[in-house]
Amino acid sequence: MQKSHRSGAVATLARAFHDDPLFTFLVPDQLSRARAALTFMASILADASQFQEVWITQAEGAIAGVAAWLPPGAYPRGPRREAMGVLRDLRSAHRLGRRVLAGMRIYGAVDQAHAQVPEPHWYLAVIGTDPPSQGRGVGSSLLAPVLERADREGVSAYLETQKIENVSWYRHHGFDVVQELHVRGCPQLWTMSREPK
Repeated sequence: MQKSHRSGAVATLARAFHDDPLFTFLVPDQLSRARAALTFMASILADASQFQEVWITQAEGAIAGVAAWLPPGAYPRGPRREAMGVLRDLRSAHRLGRRVLAGMRIYGAVDQAHAQVPEPHWYLAVIGTDPPSQGRGVGSSLLAPVLERADREGVSAYLETQKIENVSWYRHHGFDVVQELHVRGCPQLWTMSREPK
């Protein structure tokens, strides 16, 4: 992804996650959620961009979809990358209000589940399609290049999703559920892994 695409990519991801169950739970107010989504998506892309594995698709001159991957060895993040991510996220942490502790529990559970995944693996940090472009193959086109590469390299791929509807879509692309995460008082999450073909 070119630097000139970054703001459009952040905005596309924020729109894609406008109705995400986890975002809706953590930041119920719509305006606050939109602002928080911009912060959190910018943070994810800033971290992933250093590995040059942020993929975009365009439709009619606008960014229709974005996928940010971390290559094998890029996760877990080291102390410096982790600190930088926390600093970026702090700009919107106040938007979670009293649900900040729930957010920390979710983050901890996701991190703990991910730590159990054997290396090497590709990690899909985030993927999203602009709502008007959904259902047109944008997401599949964003997955394809890295999954093909993972197959060639004989490496697995891993992700988390907060939407039950996404589980069957990812299964279509070869992923299987590894864990169902039930964090006290929070929406359910699924971790999924794909073995190379």
